[in-house]
Parts: sequence; C-alpha cells; structure tokens
Amino acid sequence: MRFFTSLLLNIVFIVNSIQWGPIGHSSIGNIAQQLLTEKANYQVSNLLSYKYNGSMSNAANWADEIRTLPEFKWSAPLHFINTPDWKCDYIRERDCYDETEGPTFCVDDAIQNYTKRLIKYNDIDSLKFLIHFVGDIHQPLHCGFIGDRGGNDITGHFFNKRTNLHSIWDSGIIERRLYEDFKNSSILWQEYILNNIIYKDMNNWNKCINCSSLWGEESIVNACEYSYLNVDKTKIKNDFKLSENYYNNVINIVEIQIGKAALRLSNLLNYIFS
Repeated sequence: MRFFTSLLLNIVFIVNSIQWGPIGHSSIGNIAQQLLTEKANYQVSNLLSYKYNGSMSNAANWADEIRTLPEFKWSAPLHFINTPDWKCDYIRERDCYDETEGPTFCVDDAIQNYTKRLIKYNDIDSLKFLIHFVGDIHQPLHCGFIGDRGGNDITGHFFNKRTNLHSIWDSGIIERRLYEDFKNSSILWQEYILNNIIYKDMNNWNKCINCSSLWGEESIVNACEYSYLNVDKTKIKNDFKLSENYYNNVINIVEIQIGKAALRLSNLLNYIFS
C-alpha cells in the first residue's frame, strides 16, 4: 500500500460542482489510487500517463465532461439507475433499463461491461469510465426515483441557496463539509476519509470484488432512508428548506459512500490487473 500523501502535491483538483461533484469523483479516484497494489498502480499510471499525469483523480471526471458531446450522448443513461418511487429496492431486470437503449443500460451494467472491456482490451476509455461509474453508483440519488429523476425535480433551498435535492448530494453537502471543517481543502478531507472511515470500517463492508448490483441496492436504501427524508422522517417536497439538521443527519452517509467507492474501486482494479 502506498503512503497516502505521496501523490497529493502532483494532483490538480477540479472544484466545480456536477455529479458527486468533481470534488467527490476526484477524491474517490485519488484515495483509490493510494490503495492499489504496486502492479495495479503501474498499469493504471501507464494508461493515464499521457493526458492525466498518471492520476486517477485527474481522469475521474472525464465521463461527465464528454457526456454532452454528440459522439458520447449515448453514455448519459449509464450514470444512473432509475428505480420505482418508494419501492426502495433495486431489481436489475426491472430497473436497469433505458427507453432508447433498452434493457441492461444503466450504471450497474456499465460497471460490468467496462470491467470486461478493461480486462480484454486494456484501454484508457474503459478505465476512465470505470473510475467514474464506480463513484456514481455510490451516490444514493444516482439510484433514485424515476418520478423525480433522482431528486433533480425536487427543488428548494439548502442553507438558503436555491438548488435541487440531487445537487445537494452531488456537491452541496461535500462543499459544506470542506468549508466548515477542512479549510476548503479536499486533500485534508481525503486524509480524514482514508484514516477515519476506510481503515476503521473496511472490515465491516461487503468484500465482494465486483458486486455492482449490491452497490446499487445499498444506494437506493440510503436514498430512501436519508436522501429523500427530513430529519423527522417526513418526505422532502418542493420548496424544501434544508440546513444544519439535515446536513448533520446525512454527512456521515456521504463520507461512508465516498469511502466505500474508493475502496471498492481499488479492489476492482487490483483484481483486473492482478
């Protein structure tokens, strides 16, 4: 295992806010790279050497950056799982579906597909998609309800800022955490997650190497129990006003999911390149 801070000074962190937010995705990528075996890190760094300076963090947001380009618009549904409202479970045959592309077209299937492609072709695009999609599936509202598009259609205020529920979970909670407790430093936050969440709790997490369906199930359960509910367990509706109580109730879930995503991504890549 490589010392956590060895790469930090060489990594450029992106600070805009979309999809777990670039802060979330880049943090998952950076933490995961510190948990790679020497062999896996060599292979990953080599694939990412030209454009990304060998860094998973720098490549982690590529799948978001290209999804609106005409040649990559087909990839947009691969960032999500759409589950029936308040069923609070994930059934692959029912939920991994896109109206245009048909069945088995969601983030769960994308992880399975790009795992196989990376093993077979050892190509950079498969690696970049995999880095990103393992992050996406751990964001609870990327496995949210089809009726509100994973919280995108539920709008209100978070600490007096106009937003939607999905954006709160992509970036609002993370940005608040960095501002309040880590001097806006994602580096310090990553160190905290590695030392106080991953190393502390990893033995209690499911150790299945590539169980993306299980990861999706965990996320929709978290969405039902935390993302979509006020602290008093009433359902969050339009014109919500969320602040300290909601934030304090969910921040640990966000950080656990970031930690799980990083550890599971590293385990998956260690397996692929073993």
